[in-house]
Amino acid sequence: MARWTAKEIVLNIASSKEAIIFLETVQKQIKNADIFADYYPGKITIRFEGAKENLQDAIEKTKQFHKFVSEMLYPDNEGYYSFDLQFLTKVTGKSVPLKTLLRILNLKNYEAIREEEKIHAKCDFNVISEIITRLDEALSSMPYEVSTSSLRDVLATIMITNNIEIEKAIAEAQKKKIISKDDLDRLILSMEPEQALEKCLKITK
Repeated sequence: MARWTAKEIVLNIASSKEAIIFLETVQKQIKNADIFADYYPGKITIRFEGAKENLQDAIEKTKQFHKFVSEMLYPDNEGYYSFDLQFLTKVTGKSVPLKTLLRILNLKNYEAIREEEKIHAKCDFNVISEIITRLDEALSSMPYEVSTSSLRDVLATIMITNNIEIEKAIAEAQKKKIISKDDLDRLILSMEPEQALEKCLKITK
């Protein structure tokens, strides 16, 4: 029979917003131990109860979540916020094409770069979360005649960058002649995605 035990840890918390995101994450993601938390301005005490062999894993994950939340809420000395990719998916509840997300962040001048399993960008969690939500909605709104993933990504990028709906994005793409129709009357890109975006969004190198 597993031995039941308890442990406590104390973590520094700089804001109520950090506390809320952190506690919501811990409650959703830690399943192998019972958790009791007490929050006071500046710190949070978490008590873990459960089988002894589970507590260390629960504590390590909790400390990791604390680090991830802190990195995405507070910038480094150069103004970059860091987002662990797996954690970002868990927190937002959405999974979007990473290449498209990075492209949109850079088109909006957030200087996004990928480093292994993290994104570094000069925007906070609220901004990247909103962009991810809008990208997810944009990709879900594509009509049937948009037949390829590359075209979906291009149109979603146009939609979010120019803050327009799908109908206007398609009209703009047709006007710039970056799309055409195949034999089944479906829309396809007439050129490579990067060329299409350069032409449609007037990107200069």
